[in-house]
Amino acid sequence: MAHCRTSTDVTDRNASDLGRRTSANGPVAHSTALSEGKPWQSIFPPTQAASFALGLNQRHFAFRHYLANHPLFAVPQLLELHERILARGERGGLAAWEAQLSPSKKYGQLPKQEDIRKAAWGISEGRSLLRLSGAHEFDPRYKEIHDRILDEAGVLSEFPLRQKVTWSSMTILLSSPGVITPYHIDHQSNLLFQIQGEKDIWLFDPKDRSVLTEDEVERYYAGSVNAAEYREAVQPAAHRYQLKPGLGVHNPSLGPHWVKNGPCVSVSVSLNFSLGELEARARVYQMNRYLRRLGFSPRPPGHSILRDRLKSEMMKLMSKRHSKNLDELLDSMPRRFAGRLRAASARSRAAPN
Repeated sequence: MAHCRTSTDVTDRNASDLGRRTSANGPVAHSTALSEGKPWQSIFPPTQAASFALGLNQRHFAFRHYLANHPLFAVPQLLELHERILARGERGGLAAWEAQLSPSKKYGQLPKQEDIRKAAWGISEGRSLLRLSGAHEFDPRYKEIHDRILDEAGVLSEFPLRQKVTWSSMTILLSSPGVITPYHIDHQSNLLFQIQGEKDIWLFDPKDRSVLTEDEVERYYAGSVNAAEYREAVQPAAHRYQLKPGLGVHNPSLGPHWVKNGPCVSVSVSLNFSLGELEARARVYQMNRYLRRLGFSPRPPGHSILRDRLKSEMMKLMSKRHSKNLDELLDSMPRRFAGRLRAASARSRAAPN
C-alpha cells in the first residue's frame, strides 16, 4: 500500500524551505520580484523563464513552482473552505462527480454527487472528483496567490499577461486515489500546479487536427462542452507528464487532455485565463458553425485575417461584448442571431427570381 503524505507531512529537505514563510494569518506579505526566488515569496523559480517565454499560450510544457505543501491548499484547510462556502449558501463554485475509470467518459456522463460535504470529507476513501471554482472570489488569501501567478507568469514570459487577460479563475481540484479525469478541452489557457499527491496527465497538441477536429472545436464553441471525443488510436500523440508536488504543466487553449490520479489523494491548483485573441477566435468558430448550418462551407480561423476579423466583429455586434466567464462566452452566440440567419436564408430562397 502506498504511503500517502499529506500537505502537513513535509520532508526534512522541504522543511528548511518552509520555515519563515507563514504567519498565524496565512502567507506573509511578499514582493512579486523574481530575483531572490525564495519559496512562497515567489511562485516560480527564475530558471523557468525560458520555458514560459517560448511556450506560454503556444504549446504545453512542464515547470517547477513553490506552492507545494502551501498551508492554504492543505486538505483540512480546503475542507474548511468548503464548509464556509456551503454555510454561505453559495454552491455555484462547488461541484463533485463520481469518477469513472476511463478517459472516454465525458463529464456529462459522470454521476453528479449532490452531497458535496460527504464527497469532500470522504475524498480519501471515495471515488470522487471535486472542483472548487473561483476560490479567489471567496477568500482574499487565494486572490493574492491568483494575482501573483499572473504577474509572475507575465514577467517570465515577457508578455503583458495581466493587461491581456480578459478573465481568469483559480480552481482547486481534489481527487480520490486512482480516479480518472475525462478527456476534454478548455477554451482557457491553463497553468496547473501539483500541490499534494501524484498524477499523470496526457496533453495533446491543440493544433493537431488528427486529434482535435475542426468540427469538434466548432461544436464546443456552439455550446457542446463535451464535443471532444477520445480515441485510443490517437493516444500515442499525447505527451505524458508525471506530476509531483512542486511540478506543474502549462496547457494552451483547446489542448485536449486527460488525467489519471496516483494512489493517494491529489490536490491541484488550476489557474485558467482567457485572452482577447482567444475570444476573437472563439467568435469565428461560432460564426462558422451557424454558417455551416445554413449550407455554407466557411474556412477555419487562420486562413484569412480579413475574414476572421469580419466574422468576429459581426459576432461581437450581436452578442455580449465582454464575457466574464466561459458560460457567458459559450452563450455569446445568441440564439436570436441563429434564428435571424435561418429566417434570412428562408426569405432568400422564397424571393422571386
